[in-house]
Amino acid sequence: DIKEVPSRSSFGVHVELCVKPEIRDELLKCILNNQKGSTKEEPLCLQYVFGESTDVPDKFIFHEEYKGEDGGKEGFDAHTKTPHFEAWERFVEKDPFTSPPVVNFFK
Repeated sequence: DIKEVPSRSSFGVHVELCVKPEIRDELLKCILNNQKGSTKEEPLCLQYVFGESTDVPDKFIFHEEYKGEDGGKEGFDAHTKTPHFEAWERFVEKDPFTSPPVVNFFK
C-alpha cells in the first residue's frame, strides 16, 4: 500500500555523488554518522535518506528535508553547523569523489 504523505513546506537538498571505491567504507561510516546525527539531534530535520544507485557502482543519492524559518532554510543552515556535518566536511577534504558532486536545492 502506498501511504499518502501530506504536502509540507520544507527546504530540501538532493545530492548525487560518486565515490572512489577504495574510500567507499569510510564514506558509508561518515554518512551513517551524519544521518544519525541529523535525524536524532536536529529538531528541524524532517528527513535524511540515502541509497546507492542500482545502475552505477559507488554512486550514492541523498535526499534531505528541513523545516524552519525561510521555508525551511533555517533547518538546513543549522545542519551545516553541527559536529556531524563538520565530520562530513573533513571527509570531503580527502578528495574522495571520482567526479564533482551534483547538488540541487529545492523548496
